[in-house]
Amino acid sequence: MSEGLVTFREGLEAALVVGILARVVPLAQRWLIGAGIGAAILMSLLAAWVVSAIAAMHALWEIGFSLLGAGLLLYMVGWMRRQGANLSHHLQATAQGSSGWVLFSMAFTAVAREGLETVLFLRALWSMQSQLSWIGGLLGLFVAMAVGFLVFRLGKRLPMKTFFTLSSVLLILIASGIAAYAVHEILEYGALRSPLLHEIEEAKAWQLFPPLSQPSGEYPWLYAFYEGWYFHPLHHKGYIGSVLHALIGWRASMSWAEIITWVLTCTLGLWWWHRNK
Repeated sequence: MSEGLVTFREGLEAALVVGILARVVPLAQRWLIGAGIGAAILMSLLAAWVVSAIAAMHALWEIGFSLLGAGLLLYMVGWMRRQGANLSHHLQATAQGSSGWVLFSMAFTAVAREGLETVLFLRALWSMQSQLSWIGGLLGLFVAMAVGFLVFRLGKRLPMKTFFTLSSVLLILIASGIAAYAVHEILEYGALRSPLLHEIEEAKAWQLFPPLSQPSGEYPWLYAFYEGWYFHPLHHKGYIGSVLHALIGWRASMSWAEIITWVLTCTLGLWWWHRNK
């Protein structure tokens, strides 16, 4: 679910920029926009391969990409809110009468920026969830393309301000979950090397819903079966808990350090978002 929200938001931002460019650029020059988009997609795929290869080398790289992804999510939310009001006017003024190279560069830069951000965000989510819903990610991207088509091709009026407000808050929650999980990984990695980090890791805020060898209660079908264990619906590997885990970083066992990180990240994100109105 979180993958779909990220690709939808990033894809929609790219679609809005491309749509604005396509409106003001003559038909004979639109192939330059398409060429810029294609080059940006190829670069994003290459970046995804490089990031995955580097992250697989060491756990610290994985942690670093998670922290970078969380920080970039927060920054992007504030930046888009600040730039959104003047983005259309700025793009139209720059694109009109520009050379072919400038048009190519504008399309390439817009799509490449969103593509590289998406690579980092999905890598961070992959680390947190241990598996990634490619279907959800692709679905979010296709929906973003459809919304962009409705807005610019058919002239449909959609409540974009409301959408960006709601999605910004959700992205802040996702970033908070990623940051908290990065702290969890840091503590897990350092617990074997530092008695202090071991004590911090063991200081749990809660430990709920332990895995069971057999489902309990009258509704055993509510329990998810994973790697030989049955998990309560609210466990982060359960049916409901896994959704909360993807959206806000919920875990059935969390240390105080993770909770404090989540609260601080969420507070910082909301402050940054409000500051850029």
